[in-house]
Amino acid sequence: MLILEEQQHRNALPQGFKLFEYEIQSVLGKPGGFGITYLAIDTHLRQSVAIKEYLPSDFAIREGRSTVYVKSSSYDESFQWGLKCFIEEAQVLAKFNHHNIVRVSRFFESNGTAYMVMEYQKGQSLTEFLKKQRVLTEAELKTIVIPLLEGLEEIHHAGVLHRDIKPNNIYLREDNTPVLLDFGSARFAIGQKTRSVTSIVTPGYAPLEQYDNEIKDQGPWTDIYALGAVMYNAITGDSPPAATRRVMKDPMVPAVKIGAGRYSRSLLLAIDWALQLSEEDRPQTVVQWREKMLTTSEDVSPEKFAPKQYWNSINIIGIGVIILLSAVASYLGYKNYIYDINLQNLQQTIVKEQNLCKADRKYLKLAQDYRGQCETKYNEARSLIEEIQRFKIGNEVLQAGEEIPENKPTGFDTKQYYSVVNVIPTDVLNVRESAGTTNDVVGEIPAVGICVEYLGNFRFRKGGLWVKIRYKKIEGWVNSHYLNSTEQGCEK
Repeated sequence: MLILEEQQHRNALPQGFKLFEYEIQSVLGKPGGFGITYLAIDTHLRQSVAIKEYLPSDFAIREGRSTVYVKSSSYDESFQWGLKCFIEEAQVLAKFNHHNIVRVSRFFESNGTAYMVMEYQKGQSLTEFLKKQRVLTEAELKTIVIPLLEGLEEIHHAGVLHRDIKPNNIYLREDNTPVLLDFGSARFAIGQKTRSVTSIVTPGYAPLEQYDNEIKDQGPWTDIYALGAVMYNAITGDSPPAATRRVMKDPMVPAVKIGAGRYSRSLLLAIDWALQLSEEDRPQTVVQWREKMLTTSEDVSPEKFAPKQYWNSINIIGIGVIILLSAVASYLGYKNYIYDINLQNLQQTIVKEQNLCKADRKYLKLAQDYRGQCETKYNEARSLIEEIQRFKIGNEVLQAGEEIPENKPTGFDTKQYYSVVNVIPTDVLNVRESAGTTNDVVGEIPAVGICVEYLGNFRFRKGGLWVKIRYKKIEGWVNSHYLNSTEQGCEK
C-alpha cells in the first residue's frame, strides 16, 4: 500500500504504539469514517504488515492513547453490531488465499475494539498510477482487470461481495500485479442495521442499488458496475457521473463512442454493459462478463446485452421511443445529403414520451429500474436530436435527389468550422474513407486541430453521428463526438 504523509487524525494510534507484537509505524492512506489502517512492524518476524482498526467515527471515539469508547450509551448496540460484522468479515477474508485479493492473516480484539492484520507489499494505488498515466492502453488495462476478475469470481462464489471497488482500493505491487483491498461488506451491514453509518457510496463507482439501505438485491452485478466504472476511468481519464445523475438525463458518453478506434469494440461494449443503471441489464456473473470482454468477434453488438422484456406500460413507452430512434437512424442511413429535418416535431415527440415516463412514475409507482429504462431511451433520443442540431443545414434546403453544389458544399451562407475535442494530447483523430469505424483511414488530425471544415453530409452509425469534413488536404468522415464548433478566423 502506498504510504501517504502522516495523517494528523485525533483518533489514530500514535507512532511507536504496541499492539501485542505489532508496533505502529504510521497511518496508511486517509482515515475513513469506518476505521483506520496503519503500517506496522511485526516485531517477532521483523516484517511489515498493514493493520485495519475498527473505529466508526459516527458513534465512537478514542479516549487517551488507546481505548475506544462509544460517544454515548445510545450508540452501544450499533457499535457492538458493527464490531461483530467486522470480525465476521475478517474471518471470511482469512479463508481466501488468492494472489489478487488482500490476504488477512490474523484478527484480534484489544483497546475496546478489533483489528485485522493484512499482508503489506510495496507499490501504489491505481489512483496514483492513473494520475501519472492519465489513461491506460488496452493491454495495460487487461493486465490489471483480468486478474481482478479471477479474484472476484472466487469471492463471489463464496457468497461475498466487495461493495467498494474504486481506483483507490486497487493496489498495484512493484511488479504491477493488482490486489483488491478494503472490502466494505461489514460497513454496508452496519448501514443497513443502524442507519448511523452511511452505506458505501463512492460517487461514480457505486451503482443505484447502493444508494438505498432498503434495497437488498445486491450481488455480483454490484461489484461489476464498480469495476466497469474503474475501467471507464482508465480509458477516459475521468470517472463516470454518479449513478443518481444518470437517471434522468444521462450525461455519460458511452465507452463504445469515446474509446472508438483506440480500444477493441468487445472491451468497450463490456464496459458499457457493466455500467447499465438497472442491475438486471448488467452481467449477472463475472464469468458472463469476462466472456464478452475477451471475445474477438466483430459481430458483437449492444443488442446481445439487451435486458429481459417486461410487457408493461413502461415497455410500451420504450417502444415508442425506439421507433422514434429507428426513424431517425433510417433517415440518416439512407440519405446521403442533408435535408431540412423537422426538429421541432421530433422534440415534441420525445418530450411527450418523457411526460409519459413521469406519469407512470407518479401514479403507477413503477420500480426504479423500469423507470430508468424508459428515461434512458428518452435521453438517447434527445441526445441524438441535439447532436443533429449541431450539424443541421443552414438557410438552404436541398430537395430529394438534388446534388450538393460544388461552390457551396455545406448549404450554409458561410462555411462551418469545428475544432477537435475529446482526443488525448498524445493521440490523433482518424479520418475515414466512409462513415464508420471499420472503414479505411485516409488521414489524421492532431488532437489540437482547428479549422476543420464541415462539408454538409452526415450519417448515423452505431456509436453515433458521423460527419464529412475537410482538414487541409484531407477529406473524409469523423465521429461528431470529436468536433466542437469554433468561431476562430478560419477563412483565408
